[in-house]
Amino acid sequence: MKNEKKVLTLRICWPGFEKLAKWETKYKYREVKSFWETRLFDKKWNPKEYDEIHIINGYKTTSPKAIFEFWWLEWTEEYNWKTCFKIKLWKMLEIQNYDLWK
Repeated sequence: MKNEKKVLTLRICWPGFEKLAKWETKYKYREVKSFWETRLFDKKWNPKEYDEIHIINGYKTTSPKAIFEFWWLEWTEEYNWKTCFKIKLWKMLEIQNYDLWK
């Protein structure tokens, strides 16, 4: 049996992706909604454990993608006037389909 990595995939806009790629931010936020509650917490409200976070700008296989180690998850924080879950990114493992020097 393979030991597969647990991956959390997040889609983001281009300006947000550029900030991550240039390491200008180390957090991602997701508004508190039932969809994110089930993705981020188990039924007893314990944070789920992920090995990696794949952050993608788009839906094509050629879309820019940054792969980070998952660090931790905070319950909630106010961000852009919304209550959000705060996801801490650790080190960037890989970046694909993105030219850092453009």
